[in-house]
Amino acid sequence: MNNSLPITVLGMMSGTSLDGTDLCACRFTELNHTWDFEILATQTIPYPTEWIETLKGSMNLSGYDLAFSHAALGRYFGTIAANFIVENKLKIDLIGSHGHTVFHQPQHGFTCQIGDGAQIAALTGVNTVCDFRSKDVALGGQGAPLVPIGDRYLFGEYAACLNLGGIANISFEENGSRKGFDICPANMILNLLANNQGNEYDDRGEMAASGKIIPELLEKLNHLSFYTQQGPKSLGREWLEGDFLPTMEIRNEKLSYSEAADLAHTVTEHIATMHANAFTHIKEEGSILVTGGGAFNTYLTNKIATLGGRKITLPAASIINYKEALVFGFLAVLYQNNSVNIFNSTTGSLRNNIGGALYKAG
Repeated sequence: MNNSLPITVLGMMSGTSLDGTDLCACRFTELNHTWDFEILATQTIPYPTEWIETLKGSMNLSGYDLAFSHAALGRYFGTIAANFIVENKLKIDLIGSHGHTVFHQPQHGFTCQIGDGAQIAALTGVNTVCDFRSKDVALGGQGAPLVPIGDRYLFGEYAACLNLGGIANISFEENGSRKGFDICPANMILNLLANNQGNEYDDRGEMAASGKIIPELLEKLNHLSFYTQQGPKSLGREWLEGDFLPTMEIRNEKLSYSEAADLAHTVTEHIATMHANAFTHIKEEGSILVTGGGAFNTYLTNKIATLGGRKITLPAASIINYKEALVFGFLAVLYQNNSVNIFNSTTGSLRNNIGGALYKAG
């Protein structure tokens, strides 16, 4: 990496929890191989109801409807990005957009994130990098997790970085390499249980805290085959719907509050147990940085700290909420600099690589 002038980037992230699109405008600088950043503006734009329903069912769309949604979501992303830039009086040099994951099956050689970057570039007039995962999958990797390179260069003072998003993932240093993997589902399943009770999420984990453990379910969840795999490994919605939810025997009917609370309590215990297992890989002393929407779930974070036996640090809300969007902006900067932005030590691909596809605005 070469010394570079400051570059102002808009990072965009749509997570598996479907809570909305995160936008993070950030100025990056690099001097003597050390990166620094300044967050300029942030916003989460909740999905309209029609998009939530479309994205929830996106795996079952016809080929035509999937292609239509890819273009339409790109136009939606481009519109909200353009409005965000104007409203915050920003001059953006580059956009990095993760897109929304529909399929993620690296074991079959493909991954699919919709939200056409060409549409974003056209509507904003800004060069846009997207489709960060496909190259790594083509190289035999998981295409995930991708955030660890940002963890190393932007948050290297922590022993590990943990993201409690729809899926929980972690990264850390081991023998000079950055390691990382998906741990287990997190907000995807906890939000689903909260939705069943008419809530967007379980505020501070209060519903889960009021429930009790279902021992036989906890035992089944803890022994799902994914947890016996060695990293690198990653999860997608297909696994949640094909393996995790059938194990929970959750159907679409309305649960009583006590049933939902017991399930949430058991799942929280499961998540914390899987994190305790993951923490055994971390050899460095020091605190673990926790970000993502689950960082606001006090019951969950306390459980993770207790069972994991490690000190955790909750940063400023702007980092908790927007770290992934920030890092996808950073991945776009690395792409533009022709620098590696994916570590094969975290994805398992044949080599470190430069992931992404660039759509020029001109």
